[in-house]
Amino acid sequence: MKSADLLIEIASAFPPMEMPLKEELPFHTRGCLECQWLQEELDWLRGKPINGDLIRLLHQELSCLSAKAWRWIAPHYIRYCLTTEADYNQMEIEFLVYALGPEERFQKDVVKRLSLLDSRQIRCFILFVEYLADHAFWSEYFPENIRKAADFLGAIERSREPPPPSAS
Repeated sequence: MKSADLLIEIASAFPPMEMPLKEELPFHTRGCLECQWLQEELDWLRGKPINGDLIRLLHQELSCLSAKAWRWIAPHYIRYCLTTEADYNQMEIEFLVYALGPEERFQKDVVKRLSLLDSRQIRCFILFVEYLADHAFWSEYFPENIRKAADFLGAIERSREPPPPSAS
């Protein structure tokens, strides 16, 4: 898939959404200083443009974002990852792939974080990692991680598919 096609799919799959309320931003609800810091930082940025600076702030904090925060930031994050700025910085793409292909002990948490995304939105993430699998640099840099993310997202997508109609 070409990046232009993926951008069209993202625009179609993700309706515009406001940043969640301050208390809805963190994944961990109590006692996590990192989530508390991120909550304050994001609330301070409320109403400002979602750009590379914000994505760079979030790239190491993806595990601290709630399902509502993931639903809000997902289209912006993927779109950013398709820019030349992201190709240059690289960390934001790398950390997103790691977040989407978690170690087994973190998989339940990631499923919770992605729980508010519908099947079409999950498919956008799958198309993104497939795009990376065909990318000249990323396909060589960490193909195992891309494959792991694709497999994990595919399992989520399959778990959300309606069961086939019963043959009665």
